[in-house]
Amino acid sequence: MISIDGLVPEYYRNPDRYGLKIPTLRRLRNEGAFADGVIGVYPSVTYPSHTAIVTGARPRDHGIYFNRLFEEPTAPQTGRWYWWASAIRSDTLWAAARRAGRRTAAISWPVTVDAEIDHNIPEIFDPRAAQSGPPAWQLVAQYARPAGLVEEILRAVEKPDALEDDDLRAEAAVYLLKRFRPHLLLVHLIQLDSVQHRTGPHSKEAYAELEKQDARLARILEAIGQAGLQERTTVAIVSDHGFMPVEREFHPGVVLAQAGLVRFDSDGRIVEWRAAVWSNGGSAAILLRDPSDEETRQTVRRLFDEWVRRPGSPLLRVIEAEELERWGAAPTAAFFLEAADFCAFGGDYRGEAVRPARPTYRGTHGYLPDRPQMFASLILWGRGVRRGARAPVVNMTDIAPTLAALLGVELKAPAYSRPIAAFLEQSPAEPTSRAHVSSASVPMAQILSARSPRVSSQMRERVLRASP
Repeated sequence: MISIDGLVPEYYRNPDRYGLKIPTLRRLRNEGAFADGVIGVYPSVTYPSHTAIVTGARPRDHGIYFNRLFEEPTAPQTGRWYWWASAIRSDTLWAAARRAGRRTAAISWPVTVDAEIDHNIPEIFDPRAAQSGPPAWQLVAQYARPAGLVEEILRAVEKPDALEDDDLRAEAAVYLLKRFRPHLLLVHLIQLDSVQHRTGPHSKEAYAELEKQDARLARILEAIGQAGLQERTTVAIVSDHGFMPVEREFHPGVVLAQAGLVRFDSDGRIVEWRAAVWSNGGSAAILLRDPSDEETRQTVRRLFDEWVRRPGSPLLRVIEAEELERWGAAPTAAFFLEAADFCAFGGDYRGEAVRPARPTYRGTHGYLPDRPQMFASLILWGRGVRRGARAPVVNMTDIAPTLAALLGVELKAPAYSRPIAAFLEQSPAEPTSRAHVSSASVPMAQILSARSPRVSSQMRERVLRASP
C-alpha cells in the first residue's frame, strides 16, 4: 500500500483536463478498480487518516485524535506528534499480518514508532529542525527496526544524499521488496502534500510534484516485477485527504482571549486559560480546561455562533458533541469549528482574528471529510482485484478490511467497516451480525445530498460534472 499524501482524486480521474503526465496512475486506474472519492475521518489530517486506513476505525476508536498531541497553552509547546504506535487502540493490518505469520515492512508510515513491524522505518522528526535531508534521516535511523536498517539501505542506494526524500523512500521500498519480500509493505510519500500546502492544489508546482510521484510509483512497480512478485501482489494507492485553496486565516484563540477566557502576563505569556484552540487547518477543536464548566461552554458557543452569523464569515459552523460522536472525532473536544471555503484556522491567541493567508500557506485540509474538496483517493490493482470496477464514493474505514481480505488475514475491525466487495474478484464472507450498507453502492448525488447539507447545489453539480 502506497500513500501519496494529499493526492486529490480529481488528478487521476481526469488527468487530461490538467495536462498531467502520470502514466503509472493511469495504468493502475485503467487496469484495476478505483473510487471517484473516499470519505475519510474527522479531522481530515494525516495521522488520524493513516491510522483509519490501517485499522478501519475512526479516531474516537483508534485513539489518534489529531496530528499533534494536545498541549495546554500554559505549557511548553513541544510540537510533538502521535509518533508512537502504542497510542493506537485498535487492531492494525500489521498486527493481523503478524498473527498470520506474514512478513511486514513500513517506510515513513505515521504512528509506527516501536510498532511490531519486521522491517520498519517510522515517521518521526524534530519539529524545531529541518524535516528533510541527512539530519532528518539520522533521527529516523535511531528508531528504525531492526537497528541499522536505514544505514543498510543508504549503503545500497547510489548517491543517497543527492536524492529528494520521497525518492529515498521509493528506493527504500525497492530495497525491502527485493531483499526481504514482505507480504505487507506500507509506504508513505509526503512531498505532494508539502507542495500543496505551500502553493495550493492544482498549482503548476503541485502538478510537477505529482508527476514525480508517478515516476516513484513506476520504480516500485518495476521492483515488484524484478522480485518475481507481480502475479502475487496487490497494489493499493491511497491518500489521506484532499485539499482546499486558502485565502484567509482565522485565529479563534484571539476571540477567546478577547472574551477573557485566556489571560496573559506582562511578557505576553499565557498564564491562565478556560478554553483553548487546537487547530487542524480546516477545522479546530475547542477544549475546555474543566470539561464540566458549563458556563464556559455556553460562553464559547455564543461567541462562535455570533461569528457564524457575520456576513462573509471565515467560520462555517460550530459542530456539537453529538455530531462529533457520529463522525468518531475526538471525545476530548467540547466543540469543533468548521472553516468556510478558502479559509483555514490558525493557533494564535494575539493579533488580528482574521488575516490574509501567508504567502507560503496556500492550501490545507482538515475540514469535514464529506466536503468534496476533502475527498481522498483509492486505486486497487493486481491480484484479487476486480478489473474495471469503479465506485463513486467509498468510506476510508472500509479500506483496511478490504486489504485484510486480499492479504488473507483476520483484522479485528469495528462493526461499521467491511470489505469493499465491488472491488474484489471474490466477495468475502460477511458476518450476519454486521448491518452495513457499503457506500460503493450509493450514487454520489445521494451521498452529497444525505450527508453533506452544507454542499451547495452548484458544488454538487460541479462534482458530478467532474465524473466522466
